[in-house]
Amino acid sequence: MGEDNEIKKIKETLEKHEKRIKLLEDTLAMPKGEEVTPTEAKASIEKLAQKIGVAIDKVEELYDIEDNKLTLLKIAGEDEREKTQKISLAVLLGYKYLFGNEEIQATELRRSVAENKVSLNNFANYLNEIIPSLIRRKGKPKSPKTTYKLTPLGEAEAKEVLKKLCE
Repeated sequence: MGEDNEIKKIKETLEKHEKRIKLLEDTLAMPKGEEVTPTEAKASIEKLAQKIGVAIDKVEELYDIEDNKLTLLKIAGEDEREKTQKISLAVLLGYKYLFGNEEIQATELRRSVAENKVSLNNFANYLNEIIPSLIRRKGKPKSPKTTYKLTPLGEAEAKEVLKKLCE
């Protein structure tokens, strides 16, 4: 009887490990955005600058593009909540215009917020406040596959955030 219980526990542990491995493999297999050349990036920055009505050099000062990752260099906001929301909007807009990616994984948004030295403690709560009016979530909360996308109203708000950052 003791051996049967031990074998059962081993099987359960193996099943859990297989599920985790499958989840990790699926995450790694997710399609990545296509590589953007410097010329394409410049043209995209020009397009974004025209959309928000500011000079190209001002927009170039807002984003750092490296290894097909976009990082916001300037932030605005009074508190952690406002900073998290504005960074998320600006990053989503940047990825949409500079890389052509409308949906961004939650991990990428979290990275952008963290790189601006904003606490991630209430990240999900802060984003939930602007869902579904400014941002749409696709997937289950806390899942590595969860993606976020700007709504039309969110895009307009993100453009206003960028305009203020360019002043």
